[in-house]
Amino acid sequence: MNFPKSNAQQLAHSHLDIVPLQVDLEEHTLLLVAQAALELQTNLLKSSISHAQTVTGSLVLKATLKHTLQSLIKYTEAEEGSIFLIDEDRVIMESILARGPVTRDIKDLLISQVLDDGLAGWTLRHRQIGLVTDTVLDNRWVQLPNQPYVTRSALAVPLIYGIDPIGIITLTHAQPHHFDEAIAVMLQCSMESITAIIVNARLHAEYNPLGAK
Repeated sequence: MNFPKSNAQQLAHSHLDIVPLQVDLEEHTLLLVAQAALELQTNLLKSSISHAQTVTGSLVLKATLKHTLQSLIKYTEAEEGSIFLIDEDRVIMESILARGPVTRDIKDLLISQVLDDGLAGWTLRHRQIGLVTDTVLDNRWVQLPNQPYVTRSALAVPLIYGIDPIGIITLTHAQPHHFDEAIAVMLQCSMESITAIIVNARLHAEYNPLGAK
């Protein structure tokens, strides 16, 4: 089965309003990337169907975000991860932070900082996956105060619905160069499916908040 680079690049950005990564991967690597992306998307779709059937009301969105983040951490072998959704005014709608539960004020402050100055903001402004191989050498990474874990490499994935940014996923690892182009392309291939699953869960939570049948 052939998986030429031109097709890989088309698959990577599909119908999303994003800037595709410029990568130079061998054909056999691109095939493995495509297979991993398909497996990831299938896993997420199955879990989203299960959540819709077993989780009630507004909890569907939280369960979907949690499983999505756990799956991406597993497939990329990341150590930590965060995910948050924003509205058109960049107000935080829902979030899961790598540092665990914090007060709403602190959470909003941290997310605002990374949106203004950090990799998350760069990723949304450029509508492109942000790959940082070494945070020490990349000024897109902002070290947050009292951060309870070490980050030397990071990967930020924008969630774009149509032309509107709705959120971002950030994965981190304590070792530099943990994330590479192959991992970034795998996630870029999966962005449309990930976004659609999250949007569907969000709509379910909005229009069926009490889990009414």
